[in-house]
Amino acid sequence: MGEKLPKGWKWVRLEDVIDVRDGTHESPTYLPKGIPFITSKNLKFGQIDFDDVQFISYQDHERFMHRSCVSKGDILYAMIGTVGNPVIVRTDVKFSIKNVALFKFENSPFFNEYFCYLLQSPSVIQQVEALTQGGIQKFVSLKVLRNLLVPLPPLPEQKRIVGILSDRLTAIDKARTATETQLKAAKALPAAYLRQVFDSPEAQKWKRKKLGDIALISGGIQKTPHRFPSSFHRSYLTVRNVQRGWLDLSTVERFEITLGELERCRLECGDLLIVEGNGSVDHIGRNAIYRGEPEDCIHQNHLIRVRLDQTKDDPDFLSFYLNSDFGKKQMLEKAMTTTGLHTLSVSKIQQMEAPIISLENQRKITLEIKERLLTVTKLERSLQSQLNTINQLPAATLRQAFNGEL
Repeated sequence: MGEKLPKGWKWVRLEDVIDVRDGTHESPTYLPKGIPFITSKNLKFGQIDFDDVQFISYQDHERFMHRSCVSKGDILYAMIGTVGNPVIVRTDVKFSIKNVALFKFENSPFFNEYFCYLLQSPSVIQQVEALTQGGIQKFVSLKVLRNLLVPLPPLPEQKRIVGILSDRLTAIDKARTATETQLKAAKALPAAYLRQVFDSPEAQKWKRKKLGDIALISGGIQKTPHRFPSSFHRSYLTVRNVQRGWLDLSTVERFEITLGELERCRLECGDLLIVEGNGSVDHIGRNAIYRGEPEDCIHQNHLIRVRLDQTKDDPDFLSFYLNSDFGKKQMLEKAMTTTGLHTLSVSKIQQMEAPIISLENQRKITLEIKERLLTVTKLERSLQSQLNTINQLPAATLRQAFNGEL
C-alpha cells in the first residue's frame, strides 16, 4: 500500500496478526435435518441465512470441528460466488462451514466490528478483486485473504471508528430506504394518471369501436437467415425496440428486403407498434409509437402495426389507452389461448375495442397526460440521481475511516 497512516497506526498483513481459516473441503451427505451446513450463499446482508440451508450429521460436524470450530464473535466471509458479505457470528446455533473463510479474534489486536467494516472497505475489496479467480463462479483463495494488507489502529481508536461508522451508515441506510420508497411511488404515478383518465366515470360513457373499424392493422416481416444485409437492406424494429410507451432505438438491426416488402411494410410517422407476445403476461400488448426515425423502417412479424386516420384519431391517445390498466386487461383477455399461452394476432387486435371521442378531446387529454408524465420523468431522474449519490456514500465513508480521516 504505502499510504501514510495517522500516528499510532500501522500496516499489517493479516496472517501475521489474526487466525484466518476456512471450512471443510469435503462434500458430506446431506440429511433432512441435523446440523446446519453453511456455505457462501448463506451469507446475506450481514446475517447468516438459516432458512435456505442444508443439513449434515452430528458426526460429520464433530469431524469438521478440528478445522473450523466457529464461535460467537468470529467473522465469516464468502469465498465463492458473491465473494465477501462478511458476517459477525452472533448465534449460539452450532453449524459447520464450507467455501467460507473464518476469522477468529482470540489473541488478535483487532476489534471484530472494526474488522468487519474493514473487510467492506474499498482498499480490501480492490485487493480481493484483483486476485479473485474464476469466470461466472468467482473464487478467492485462503492465501489471498491471509496476505491482505490492512491498516491497524490502536484498539480504542478502532472502537471509536466503529461508533462513528455505525451512526453514519445507519443514517445512510435510512436515507437510501426513504429515497427508494419515493422513487417507487414516483414510478407508480404514470399508471395512476392513466387510471384517472380511462377508469373515470366520464370514460365509462365513451362510445367504443373495434380497432379494425378505425385502423389498418397488419403484421410484419419474419426474421430468417437469408435476411442478412446485402444489397437492399433497411432498419428493422424488433420486440426489444418496443417498450411500454417509447421506442428504444439504442440498437436497431438491418435486414435484407425486397422493394415490394418495403412499400408494403414501411412504417409511417404515427404508426402504433404492439408486441404480440413474448412469454410474459406483463409485456403482452406493450406498445409504442413510431415517430419517423429511423427512416425507411420496417418491423418484424412479432410486432403488429396499427395505422390510424390521424385526421380522426390521435395515435398518442390510443397508445395511452392501451398502456392503461383498462387497455392492458383487454389485451390480456384477447391474448389468452386454450393452451394456456398468451399471444396476440392481427385478428385479435382488430377485435379490440377503443374509446371514441372527438379528435379535439383526444388531443386535449393527450396533452394533459404528457405534461404530467414529463413532470414525473423529471422527478424520477432527480430521485435516481439522489439515490446514486447515496449509494456512493458507504464506500466513501469507509475510505475515510480507514485512511484515518474520521
